[in-house]
Amino acid sequence: MAALRLLARRRLTEEQLRAGLTRRGYSDDDVRRAVASCKQDGFVDDALFARLFIDGRVKAVGNARLVAELVRRGIDRDAAVESVAGAERDQDARLALAIERYFRTRANPSYPSAARALERLGFPAHAIYRHLRARVWDGGWDAAACDEGE
Repeated sequence: MAALRLLARRRLTEEQLRAGLTRRGYSDDDVRRAVASCKQDGFVDDALFARLFIDGRVKAVGNARLVAELVRRGIDRDAAVESVAGAERDQDARLALAIERYFRTRANPSYPSAARALERLGFPAHAIYRHLRARVWDGGWDAAACDEGE
C-alpha cells in the first residue's frame, strides 16, 4: 500500500499523508479510505505527531512558532495550541535554554541583538524582557561590556 510506504519513511500528519497520496495521483476516494485506514490502525495520529514534534525539538522556540510549525504540517490550530500547552518543557524553560545557547555562542552581544534573535525564535517580547533583565540583575551578563553598536 502506498500510504504505508510513505509512513515507513517518517511520521506524517493526516494532511501530509493525504497530500502525498494525492501527489502520487490517487483518487480522492482512495486517499480518503487510505487515510481512514491508517488512522484506525494507529499509523497516523496527529496528537502523537504534535507531542513528539514538540518534545523532539532540538532548537528551543516559543509557543507561537511551535503552533505555526504544527499548523503548517497540517495539525488543526486548536489541537496545536493544546499540544504546545501540554508540552514537557513550558515556554519559560525553552526561553531560558535559548538564552543560554545564545550567550554561549556570542561574546557580549547587545541587549537589542539578543532580544531580536529571541523574537525570531517565536518568544513573546514580555518574556524576553523578563528573562534578559533577570540575567543582568543576576550578574550573568555584563551589560556595560556589551557592544551597543550591533
